Amino acid sequence: MTDSNPEVTVVIPAYNEATYVGRLLEALVQQNHKSFEVIVSDAQSSDGTEKVVGNYKDKLNIQLVQSPPKGPAAGRNVGAALAKGEWLLFMDADDDIKDPNFVDMLVGGAETHNWQTATAKYYYLDANLIEKIGRHINYYYTKLLAHSKHPVAPGWCILTKRKLFEQNNGFNEKIQFGEDYDYVSRVGKHGFGFVESTHYYVDLRRAREEGLSLREEGLSLFIKGIKNEVYRHTHGYNLEKNPYKYEFGKHKHRDK
Repeated sequence: MTDSNPEVTVVIPAYNEATYVGRLLEALVQQNHKSFEVIVSDAQSSDGTEKVVGNYKDKLNIQLVQSPPKGPAAGRNVGAALAKGEWLLFMDADDDIKDPNFVDMLVGGAETHNWQTATAKYYYLDANLIEKIGRHINYYYTKLLAHSKHPVAPGWCILTKRKLFEQNNGFNEKIQFGEDYDYVSRVGKHGFGFVESTHYYVDLRRAREEGLSLREEGLSLFIKGIKNEVYRHTHGYNLEKNPYKYEFGKHKHRDK
């Protein structure tokens, strides 16, 4: 399947995501919006990710490219460099979409509001009560910041105009944690918002592995996120020297 002039390019960074990426690709097959291409930016996976992506060559306008295992920012940038779409839609390999109109509604919502960058409402997969409360707090915090000079959005789902992305040099690969917030903060002045007419789902496997509880020993992903946000607000919104890191591809994979 090919489309020489797709409206949207979906870019998915992946590193050892064979267990999960097929779920997202299957959801993209089901999308009613058909003018899009998919680029999976594979950071030299060793678990069969390439084979899973190859299974969708007859179902999607898809290509797999190799990227250095330097983190999601590098993977997204490599994929975006090959994109043909007017819009770039960055998603994580373990996201899920249940709305067949997701891409249509996300792009349509951004265009209606004249936003050059946007994200959507999200929910957690199989969340317990505490996790649902945490999602609610985090979502409305980021939504509140959409009205500030430094809006943010998680890299789970960022829609942005390709020209704007190129003009702003994409994701900052010097940032090891928070490169998604940094990008949206830099380009938000050109129009940014949350499209709430559709939604997607986030897998909590990585957060659960690192610990969601404030009583967990060590620096959980939850606490790390809070500290990183405090650092962002107190260091001129520059995250290049933040002390927090994201260990790309280290997380375990459970059976489907």
